[in-house]
Amino acid sequence: MNRREFIAGLGAFFASQLILPKVLAGVVLPKDLRPLRLGFLTDCHAMAEHDAPGALARTADLMNSLKPDLIIGGGDFVHGGFYDPGKTIDRRWLIADRFLRSLRQRMEPLIGNHDFYEPLQRDGTPSPHDPRWRWRRYFGLERTYRSFSFRGYRFLMLDSVKVVGGASPYRGWIDAAQLLWLDRELATIPVDQPIILCTHIPFRTSVMENFGSMMGPAPGRVRVLNSHAVLEKLKNRPLALILQGHVHTNERLDLAGIPCITGGAVCGKWWRGPNGTTAPGFGLIEIHPAASSGPSNSSVGGVGWSYLETPASVS
Repeated sequence: MNRREFIAGLGAFFASQLILPKVLAGVVLPKDLRPLRLGFLTDCHAMAEHDAPGALARTADLMNSLKPDLIIGGGDFVHGGFYDPGKTIDRRWLIADRFLRSLRQRMEPLIGNHDFYEPLQRDGTPSPHDPRWRWRRYFGLERTYRSFSFRGYRFLMLDSVKVVGGASPYRGWIDAAQLLWLDRELATIPVDQPIILCTHIPFRTSVMENFGSMMGPAPGRVRVLNSHAVLEKLKNRPLALILQGHVHTNERLDLAGIPCITGGAVCGKWWRGPNGTTAPGFGLIEIHPAASSGPSNSSVGGVGWSYLETPASVS
């Protein structure tokens, strides 16, 4: 497939969108909401090997040509941050930097487990130093969780990684400080503002469900174990969408009636081809408010999610 054919083929995707109803979770949404096109780049795993720098450059070119209004960076910008020495991670951040600087649209990042900096001591216990400092310094952010408004939507950007050490050295978890912050943040967010929740480690994924409880990775390695604590706080809010990464699998699920999208990895299987049935790629999402002339109880339509293969194979 050449680039012209690839772009032309997007028409079928844009015929299927996430249509926000006038009323979501019992809340009447603002009438002046604007359409929104999101790019979703997750699990880039920048490294020098396997032509990753070249593939990242081509990925940026394609994303730029699609002109999203906003890009969400789903975490794991670099590879190996949980285990490799800091000097190696510093070199990989230089590769990630070239890629991120070539994106023309605004990009808002999440932190992933590979973005951590020497989080473990030699004996496998958590380091006394802050393993998030490198990510925070690069992006110029005080915290690894935050919220922001864009075109009438409120984005909740969560830090979903807890360092625990041992055989499963991290787990998906929203810590107590973040939950308290969320309470304070929700007190300032208009009750009718639609929310898009973004997390690196999934709230729900079929990866864990397909493995079952007797085989595969520990549950905390593939999903946020206390996601219910967040969803309980949002149960009466117009939560329009959950975006997540981490498991390198492209999937679209329903979580208590909420569209829940897991983006496949930009790197695929760490730059060695597809991860199972999911090719290396990134996502595009279109969100449209319901037409003002429609019924007040319009239901949510199909999620406008297109998973695009990274241009290692696009000429």
